[in-house]
Amino acid sequence: MGGVGDDEEDLQAGQEELFGRNANAPIDLVDAGDGEGDAGVAGSAAGAGASVDRDTESTGAKRNRPRTSDVWEDYEKIFRIENGKRIRFQVKCLHCGKFYAASSNFGTGTLKRHRAACSIRNKKSRSSQSLLQFSSDGSLGNWEYSLEVARTQLCRLIARLDLPLGFGDCDAFEEFIKLAHNPRFATVSRQTTSRDLVKYYTDRRNKVTETLAAASCVALTSDIWSGNAKEDYLSVVAHFVSADWDLEKRIIGLRLIDVSHNGDNIAERVLAVLQEFGLTNKVVSLTLDNASANTSAMNILSPQISGYVGTLFLHQRCACHIINLIVKSGLKRISYYLDAFRITISFLNSSNQRIASYKSYCIIVNERPRKFQLDMDMRWNSTYLMLKHLVPHKQSFSVFIQNHYPRGEGSPMLLTDAHWYVAEHILTFLELFYDSTVALSAVYDPTSSLILHHIIEIAGHLNNYENDSLFRSVVVPMKDKFLKYWRDIPLLYSITFIMDPRANLRGLNKALFCYLTSLVLITLLI
Repeated sequence: MGGVGDDEEDLQAGQEELFGRNANAPIDLVDAGDGEGDAGVAGSAAGAGASVDRDTESTGAKRNRPRTSDVWEDYEKIFRIENGKRIRFQVKCLHCGKFYAASSNFGTGTLKRHRAACSIRNKKSRSSQSLLQFSSDGSLGNWEYSLEVARTQLCRLIARLDLPLGFGDCDAFEEFIKLAHNPRFATVSRQTTSRDLVKYYTDRRNKVTETLAAASCVALTSDIWSGNAKEDYLSVVAHFVSADWDLEKRIIGLRLIDVSHNGDNIAERVLAVLQEFGLTNKVVSLTLDNASANTSAMNILSPQISGYVGTLFLHQRCACHIINLIVKSGLKRISYYLDAFRITISFLNSSNQRIASYKSYCIIVNERPRKFQLDMDMRWNSTYLMLKHLVPHKQSFSVFIQNHYPRGEGSPMLLTDAHWYVAEHILTFLELFYDSTVALSAVYDPTSSLILHHIIEIAGHLNNYENDSLFRSVVVPMKDKFLKYWRDIPLLYSITFIMDPRANLRGLNKALFCYLTSLVLITLLI
């Protein structure tokens, strides 16, 4: 007899890898209960009288039933005859040949752990065809499922969407991932997620510390926010230019401030954050809103964080907050013009049936339905957005309110043409302030060189409405607030304006001339 050729050996090896080592064994046609005609013993560890069966299991007189767990695909089941019954008592790994106890009343935990750790099986898996993915740099590589990556991304998902910690153990989420994305996904308990979040936070904080250590200087912004649990937090955000000349930001502090919001408490928490990240000697500026407590906090912080450029640019007042104060001072004078719109929107939103009726009416008149939100006292731009969304629907909204709002016989309509005339003019007047707020609120684009442009535009805008019969009483308090903060232009605004290649020093001279002209007019007309 000749030796087996290389091709035949490769074919046999491939057959065993695909179908198991017993692929060539004859099919056992004898009933499982007889215990005869079984395949040969799987190794000496199986013992005498043992048999191998990979597909079914018999318990007593019951018929064979298939195994449901996919772990059995990697093991040979070994049986023996006890009291005339065929009982499984051992399994053999199809990859490395190790034996494990596996009685019928045992679980599959040990088998799963060995399968995950089996080096020969893992080597075969890596050598098989895998999925491809594009890396962040555009290169192409193999994708492999990683439990560690899955748990890390679950932490990011929970943190970004404010989901419950037990979300990874939710049946619906498990079903979605296993059926639509990866059948090997393993659920993560609430306790494990809690530990993973702490670990992920520590890792990210260390990376942020390394990133900020490489930055030559940082500009800080800080504000106080209220959480859903009725607790106040002080945030500290660092803005800096990376080595690749990209404008970056990192939230480096979110400290609970459950005491009085005075200057001492604010300064204490800001300084603690800066010391934690080693930034006390790298601060170029600290931008705060215009609360008096922030001014007191800066008086305390200035000697301790002015080591980089001194106090020349250290305290910056938030331009968007100044615009907010300017507009709110004027809106108080015209609030009564908007009361009719607030009443009608509240009337519409107070009933689901009215909302459904208005939606049906819009469809009938071939108009896209939409919902309207009330404005808020804290945010003036919510008034602008309320009018912006409402004015295009004035025809359908007026007709619907006229037919549904309860009013006495002979009483005037709640919304008249005069109301819409005032609303349209208020919308036009507020548009410039809204656009300036949006432009100066950009995070990943430089905005300091734009502030002077918007200051000049706002000054000219107020002068243009000085003689308007509707806004004459509105503009006066707005000018007072404008002069309070921007009578003297901060030096930083002028320097950044000059550094803008579109403006330079000649542009600054023209800008200052326009500003001084507007400033004189504002001062004379108050």
